[in-house]
Amino acid sequence: MDDSLSFESFYEGAQKAALRAMDDHARREYDEFALHAGVAVEKLAKATLVKMNPLYIASGKVTVVAGQKQFTTHTITMSEALKRLAQVGIGKITPSLQTLIELRNGTIHASGDDAAKDQIPTLATTIAAMLKHLGISVGDFWGRWTSAVNVAVDKQRNEIQRDIEIRIKQARHLFEDRFKGLPQGVKERAISSELHVSTAAFDYVVEIDGKVLPSSIMTPGGPCPSCTADTTLLFSMVDRTADQTQYAPHGITCHVCGLALHGFDEMAALREILGPSNEVYEQLRTEGLRAFFGSDSL
Repeated sequence: MDDSLSFESFYEGAQKAALRAMDDHARREYDEFALHAGVAVEKLAKATLVKMNPLYIASGKVTVVAGQKQFTTHTITMSEALKRLAQVGIGKITPSLQTLIELRNGTIHASGDDAAKDQIPTLATTIAAMLKHLGISVGDFWGRWTSAVNVAVDKQRNEIQRDIEIRIKQARHLFEDRFKGLPQGVKERAISSELHVSTAAFDYVVEIDGKVLPSSIMTPGGPCPSCTADTTLLFSMVDRTADQTQYAPHGITCHVCGLALHGFDEMAALREILGPSNEVYEQLRTEGLRAFFGSDSL
C-alpha cells in the first residue's frame, strides 16, 4: 500500500495540522486556523477508517482510455469520511462541524472571522471522538495545547470563562515561542522589566454636588495571569452618588506577552478563573485605586 495512505501518514499529518491550527488561532489568523483545522479533521478521519479497513477510504471510478476500461482509485472527501465514521457510531456531523467543513472547503467565508474564531470546541470534540476510538490519549495528540482544548469543551465554565482561559494559554505559548533559541535569561529579563505607567485619570465627569471625578482610571496592575510580567489595569466608574463613587476593573493589558482583556464581563471571568480569594486579583482590585484616591473605592 502507498505509504501516503497509511495510518501513520494520515495520523502524523492530522497531528501536525491540528497543532498548527491552534498556533494560527493564537495569532488570530482565523482563515488559516479554519484551513488547518479542517485538514486535521479530514486526515484523522481517514486515519481512523484506514485503521479499521484500508478500503474504507477508497473512492473508485471507471474511465475509458484508448478503448480500454481503467479503474482509478481516489480517497474519499472529508465529508464522506466523516459520514462513514458517523455510520459506525464514531462522532456525528453537527451544524458546527458542517460549518468547519465548509470553511475548510472555501464554500463559505467567515464574516469578520467570527465563524472560524469559534470553532475550537468543534475541532476539539471531533478529534476527541476519533482519538477515543483509536485508544490514543488527548494529551499524546495535543501536546502543549492539551489544557486549552480541554477548557474549550469544559461545560462547567461559561462561554466567556472558556474564551478568557484559552486566550491566557494562547498568550503564554506565543510568549514562550518568542524566546526559543535565545540565550538563557532573556525571557526572565523581559518579564522583570519595569513597566513605567503612572496612575492617570481621564474622561472627567461632573458630580451632581459639584465634585469632579474621572469616569476611568488607568493604573499599574499586578502580575499578568499569562506570563507574570507587570500589567496595566483600567478601572471604570460603575456607580456614583453624592456620598460615594464606585469603580470596577474594566480591562487589563500586558506589554510583554500581549494579553489584553476588555470589559466588565471579561474581568469578572478573570476573577472566576483566578478565584475570588486569589491574592493577585485582590491586589489588582485595591492597590490601583488606593494610589489615586488614598483608599479603596471599589
